[in-house]
Amino acid sequence: MTGSELKKPLLTKLNRLSELASKDPRLRFTSLAHLLDEACLTECYGELNRYAAYGVDQVDWETYGENLRGNLTDLISRMKGNRYRAQDIRRAWIPKPDGGKRPLGILILEDKIVQRGVAKILEAVYEQDFLDVSFGFRPNRNAHDALRSLELIIMKGGIEHLLDVDIKGYFDHIDHGWLMKMLEERIADRQVLRLIGKWLKVGVLEEGRITRMTGGVPQGGVISPLLANIYLHYVLDLWITKKVPGMLKGQVYLVRYADDFVIGCTCREDANAVWRMLGDRLSQFGLEISSEKSRLIEFGRKTYWKNRSNGRKTGTFDFLGFTHYLTKSRRGNVRLGRKTIGKRMRRTLIDLNDRLRRWRSALPFKELYQRLRRILTGYYNYYGFAGNMDTLNKFDYVVRRIWFKWLNRRSQRNSFNWEQFQKMLKRYPLPQPRILKTYSWIYATVL
Repeated sequence: MTGSELKKPLLTKLNRLSELASKDPRLRFTSLAHLLDEACLTECYGELNRYAAYGVDQVDWETYGENLRGNLTDLISRMKGNRYRAQDIRRAWIPKPDGGKRPLGILILEDKIVQRGVAKILEAVYEQDFLDVSFGFRPNRNAHDALRSLELIIMKGGIEHLLDVDIKGYFDHIDHGWLMKMLEERIADRQVLRLIGKWLKVGVLEEGRITRMTGGVPQGGVISPLLANIYLHYVLDLWITKKVPGMLKGQVYLVRYADDFVIGCTCREDANAVWRMLGDRLSQFGLEISSEKSRLIEFGRKTYWKNRSNGRKTGTFDFLGFTHYLTKSRRGNVRLGRKTIGKRMRRTLIDLNDRLRRWRSALPFKELYQRLRRILTGYYNYYGFAGNMDTLNKFDYVVRRIWFKWLNRRSQRNSFNWEQFQKMLKRYPLPQPRILKTYSWIYATVL
């Protein structure tokens, strides 16, 4: 069977799950594990990154696929006979945008396949429950959508106070007991719940020692982002949108991307009340606000004009890679401004400089050039928001200086000056920074 032939029956079944979940928000699904058949797991295997690092069993994507049908037949047999065991996770550390390091759990390929299958099933159900306020790790939603939503509530929602919130070590502090109770609101299939329970209690291998997880979900697990979204759906999203408004005088808005979120309020009294309640709410579920990364600020149109008349500057806040601020437009109105976070741009340039230093002699010129183009295209696609042009131009200028420096060091005999470099750029041009996302609030309304 071809890949498309395998997908059709599974897609039909998942669409049926979504239809049932949408019609009855209280329906609990009792029979889901049978969907993890050979066709489903074959599709899941094909969707995995074939070049990803291997887990503790040292089996990579290609090796597992040499006897794919036999391996999947054995895997399904073990799952049906309750003999499937989740294997220990190998822990690695990767750099974070803020300069720290994030723990990454590397699963064995077989666990990735099963997690991918279960994630498909859960996603079909929970996408009908998730609210429009969440954007991270969801199909057909991304960080740009979250930024547009934030832009809308600032410019059209009448907010004057913002809670910029980050949860301290969120993925490491998810309470397993609470998570399983939340899943049981929708999932009654004991086999699926047992699979998730096994992944939550798996051991973590680091520096030759194994530690058993008593809380949290491993960053790097295929199903972890979805489980993390389910947890905050119950802990935060439903609470802010359904319960909190009844305790306030004005309006409250939420924009969440994974564990990074912003809450907007239309009056100071409400903002202070939400700030007090939020800490208590999170602590009930084993979570804690990061005091270093969270704060309550005045931010809105009225605040801008008040501060301007008093000779003060309105505060700024960072969200999803951008520093947000308020400024005056050419027509004299208040508008939201955005620019790349300075620290993040500097780290990107440092990383780019390091890559070109390592690649300059190891790669042929054309491959080196194409790699640089891909990096810059991705950067400009993300940061090409209205209001960010000045920062993008600064980034572009530094990139060209770095490119000139390392091209000159590829060979002492073939070095060239700046004028010759400019001629070369005409033959091998670099992507130009440009604005790809314009302001979306002008003709939009807040629901």
